Amino acid sequence: MQLGIASEVYLISLPWRQDRRKQMGYLQASKEISWTVVDALDPSDITIGHIFEQIVSQRSLQPSKGPLDDLGSIFRWPADINAIASSTEYFGASGSDFWTSADTQNSRHTTLSSLGVSHHPNVTCATQDNSVPPFKPSLPDWMILTAPKISCWYSHVSAIRQFINRVNTTPEDVAVFLEDDIDMERDIEIRMRHIWPSLPHGWDMVFLGHCWSNESFYSALPSFQVTSPLYDLPTRSHIHPSYSPRCTHAYALSLSGARRLLQHLRYPPFAYSRALDQAFSWLIESGRLRAFSVVPSVVIQRKVLSSDIFPGSGVGSAWRERLVNGVFGT
Repeated sequence: MQLGIASEVYLISLPWRQDRRKQMGYLQASKEISWTVVDALDPSDITIGHIFEQIVSQRSLQPSKGPLDDLGSIFRWPADINAIASSTEYFGASGSDFWTSADTQNSRHTTLSSLGVSHHPNVTCATQDNSVPPFKPSLPDWMILTAPKISCWYSHVSAIRQFINRVNTTPEDVAVFLEDDIDMERDIEIRMRHIWPSLPHGWDMVFLGHCWSNESFYSALPSFQVTSPLYDLPTRSHIHPSYSPRCTHAYALSLSGARRLLQHLRYPPFAYSRALDQAFSWLIESGRLRAFSVVPSVVIQRKVLSSDIFPGSGVGSAWRERLVNGVFGT
């Protein structure tokens, strides 16, 4: 088991971020983790422009119902999501998978600028299921859909699909998905083995770290009695039902949870409609995913190297956490 809980671990990283990959190599060696590196899609790749075109096309097909284009009475999730999630049948392509299949095979290294494809700077992030606000110059950055946000969504979907489509999967399989700017507790395996039995049957997703949310809002799940002095400390970790977690730097998926999540993420009216963590949060808040959060976080963002999601903003958002005894001392 990897990290005490996982059959598979995936590290999502831009190939040219060798500064980050070097640091993750140190983390991997320190924790003796066997992970699969998933090359993230460069935000300048031509695929991003074509996804933007599909988003704009999708939105043009939807009838307007006022200034916010609130489609709550029209939007419907596919009826077979739960059945497919619990199935072991092959998980074939569907929905927004077809938006990029030709691009990634034939022109993965062609850039937006070389072909003159628009970045669509005035595309806004949807909220709820599919409520699309009009663009205004005063909108905050988190409400503007950008190439790095599209890249993040695409790259995580690619990693999740790798987990689902492995040979000889079993319903008990668990995967952990990590980004390349993290630190983790040195004793993460002990902590995870302690709290993991608290999870209820049928869980979908567990956040090993989060940001911009009080994930202790709901009471912690009951845990087994443990006599180790480690768990007499006030810093011990617990599992709580997720409230509204943001950030995608560290989470676990069950196999059925991965199949359920991916069906939502590739459904055309919802696909690439906002930042990925906004999508996760809404799917949790609306009851589409059964998610839980580890509190305090056992994996955090280091924020010592430049951000990929907010280029030019330094090391990222103002949210900061500390570990009890991180590998990097964060």
